[in-house]
Formats: sequence, C-alpha cells, structure tokens
Amino acid sequence: MNVCAVIAEYNPLHHGHLTHIARIRALLGTDTGLVAIMSGNVVQRGEFPILEKTVRTRMALAAGFDLVFELPAPYACAPAEKFARGAVDIAANLGVVTHLSFGAETADLDALRELSERSVGELPKDVPMAAALPELFPDAAALFTPNNILALEYLRALKGTGITPLPVAREGSVHDGPGSASEIRKRVLAGSVPKTTPFYSLWREEERAGRAPITLLKQEGAVLSRLRRMSMMDFLVLPDVGAGGLAQRLYRAAVGARSLPELYRLAKTKRYTLARIRRCVLAAFLSLPETPPPPHIRLLGLGKRGPELLSRVNSPVISRPAAHRGQLALEAAITDQLALCMPYPETAGGEWRKGVVKG
Repeated sequence: MNVCAVIAEYNPLHHGHLTHIARIRALLGTDTGLVAIMSGNVVQRGEFPILEKTVRTRMALAAGFDLVFELPAPYACAPAEKFARGAVDIAANLGVVTHLSFGAETADLDALRELSERSVGELPKDVPMAAALPELFPDAAALFTPNNILALEYLRALKGTGITPLPVAREGSVHDGPGSASEIRKRVLAGSVPKTTPFYSLWREEERAGRAPITLLKQEGAVLSRLRRMSMMDFLVLPDVGAGGLAQRLYRAAVGARSLPELYRLAKTKRYTLARIRRCVLAAFLSLPETPPPPHIRLLGLGKRGPELLSRVNSPVISRPAAHRGQLALEAAITDQLALCMPYPETAGGEWRKGVVKG
C-alpha cells in the first residue's frame, strides 16, 4: 500500500490543495494512505495562522487525509532548509511513508533533482535564496520560483530516507495571486470570507465563535514591548538572524517603530526579506530556540482509515498532550499567545484541553 505524505500549512486550505490531493490519488491509486505534516500555531511567513491548528486539522481530514501530524514551531517558523528538514524527519521516522508529494511550478523531477545537486553549498551568505539562485545558475533562472525552491530543499532532505518524491505541477492560482492562500487571507482580514472557499461552513463557525480570523496585530503592543526590552546580544542569537547586519537593523527598528507594519518597513531591505524579518520578530516574541531538538511526532488528526495506518507507525507518537507537558511546553505557550489574537480572546491552557481531532 502506498502512503503519501504532504507537508503543508493549509493557511488556509484552498482549491489548489484539493486539486493536489486528487492528483496524488490519480497517480498512486485511490487506496493510497494520506498523511499531512502540518504547521501548528505558527507559519513560515512569521505569523500566527489565520485559523488555529485544530480547525485546519478538521479541514485536512475532511479533504481526505488519514493522519495529520504537527510540524513543531521551531521548524514551522523557519527558512526553507530547516522547514523541509524538520518535516521530512517526521515523515521518515513514521516508518510507513512511501512517497512525499509537493506542489511545484514544474513536475519535472529530473530537472529539480539536477538543480538540487548543483545548488548545494554554493549559496552566498546572508542573501535571499530567491535572489541568489538565478544569479548563480542563469541557465536555470526561470525554474527558481517559490515552490520550486522549497521543492529543492525537500529533495535534499529526502536523501537516504527511501521515500520517493512526487512533484505535482501547480495549476490555477499563482503564488500570492487570485485564489491563493495569501489572497484569501487578505479578504478574510478585510471582513469577508469568500463563499467559494473550501469548508466555508467551518469558517463561519469559527467567526461566529469569535475564534477567527486570528492576527498577530491583536498583540502588536506586546510584541513591540518585548522587542524594546531586548539587548543587541538578544537580537544576535535569534534564529535566522545570521552574521550580517540584520540584528542591528531589528534593534534600531524596535526603538523607532510604533507599529508592527512600521517595524517591518524599517528593517526590510533587498537583502533582508519581509518573511525573514517577520520570522525573527515572531521568534523573539515567542522565544523560539536557535537550535531546536529533533521534532516530536504529535498526532493532531485521525481520519476513518487512520487507526489502521497509525498501528503501523514505528516511532513513539504523542496523542495525549497533557501527558507530555514538558515536551509540548513551547507549543502550549504559543497556543496561549495565539488565543489572545482571536477576535474574542480565549483563556490559557488550550493546548491541554484539545486532543486528537477525529474525522
């Protein structure tokens, strides 16, 4: 039996994701087991997700996944290399995954493999990957698109795991274009969930309960207060800051900024992308470690075929959060902060109150 893993944020899950799932089943068979390794309550762009992880897990299960596992925060809020490595480690340690599928602007696996080999160890320090790669390899410049770049990291991380990569060409919406997760988030934050969005009823349920949309701007004062209390040394040891001048820019921006958008604007340059700056700011606010431990395997969701698949997993799985308070302390602290960023803030302790979501 094929078991295909998908690494995702589903922030939010949209029609492009549903197409990806359908393509996996078309390529590998309708009986293929589906495993999602999904970012928890932080995402790679350096923000809280617009919906908290249990809701996004419900969506993933409704979309056809059998098991949903959490990608821990230090890997979820990280550059492409660390993001990919943490997620692939989880997939490999499960011991049942045969394939890893990912969306990319090209489904040409040979071309992606060749690029992944060529770019290893050749990137200049402290330069955005999207800017550096086309200059290093002008003959392949057109291939260095956002999802292709992440695909290269997946391929590097998959080496030696025995898991077969399965790229699927993205169709329809372009990155950050109409119908994309970014465009949906903008519309939701402006006050309107598009009725064509998958699982619209779940969106409305969360809105009526005051749990969505979630935005870090609700905690803007707390974030700025945290940054203003940090020393230069504190900034220098943040994850993803590097040895260049980003720590100094963040330090100066924290002193002068009166809002989060202003802070991002003051710190941003061509060299330091907005996503990287937001990751550093969120890491500072949430005390994310520079060198995290190996990712835990935490079960978020269980579909109808999930129990049989779970019985074949050969690594310890966390399914009762309250029994692993030490291991999940960071995730619990993050969930408590996220709860304050809902339209109607929730009390602390949500990590311990919510168990595995059943599909």
